[in-house]
Amino acid sequence: MKNTLKNFLKNRLFKNEFDELEILKKENKKLKKLNEKLKIMNSFKDEVISAISHEFKNPISIINGYIETIINSDLDEKTKTKFLNKIHKNTTRLSELIDRLYLITKLENNKLKPKFSKFRLDLIAKELIESLDEDRIILNTKQIEVLADKNLMEIVLRNLISNALKYSNDEIIVNIDEKKVEVIDKGKGIDKKDIDLIKEKFYRVAKNDWDNSLGLGLAIVEHILNLHNSKLEIESQKNRGSRFYFDITSIINKEPQQQLK
Repeated sequence: MKNTLKNFLKNRLFKNEFDELEILKKENKKLKKLNEKLKIMNSFKDEVISAISHEFKNPISIINGYIETIINSDLDEKTKTKFLNKIHKNTTRLSELIDRLYLITKLENNKLKPKFSKFRLDLIAKELIESLDEDRIILNTKQIEVLADKNLMEIVLRNLISNALKYSNDEIIVNIDEKKVEVIDKGKGIDKKDIDLIKEKFYRVAKNDWDNSLGLGLAIVEHILNLHNSKLEIESQKNRGSRFYFDITSIINKEPQQQLK
């Protein structure tokens, strides 16, 4: 009886009012969901701002400490030189942080257009590894000429190799052939549930782990590879190591190669 009366009121006497009420209920649910999303976004924003502040504050504090010591103390030349080297190291770190933030912003807003040219990817890898001055890195490569953005591909290699060095005390293996580039480490590994997340910007902020400063390294790699029609793939086992690799068949120079040296 109650249901019959309710249906009569709903379908006959107060149809418009009931329809409006249903619409209001749906809108209310949408607003609740939106409110929850905003809370999460605000919380994430606070974490990001806090992390950026921390990343900048730390080297600035170190720099200020050394400068005050140099100004207020009678130091010998050897100690002064040591402190100046520390200051230089931390100013370089600050510059790199700014560069990363600027780069990821340009990549996300599609304001960075790759400048394609022909170059030897194997030579770029060799030069990069030499500059890192790490005897733990083993490079296995063929002569590979590609058509890509040289500076951006160097950033990809640097981020992947530096990331591997950061999380492993053992040898790092870098393999380059006509199909792929891969960086293999025997470090702490990654949980399966986290593998996709570590490519997201600022992921390290939430976990206080993985990726380079501010959690931008792998996000930058992913954006750059997208510009080259490729994608970063990750295989990992907790406490056994990781394999980061990407396909390069789309950027291999298919024209006849002459006098590769």
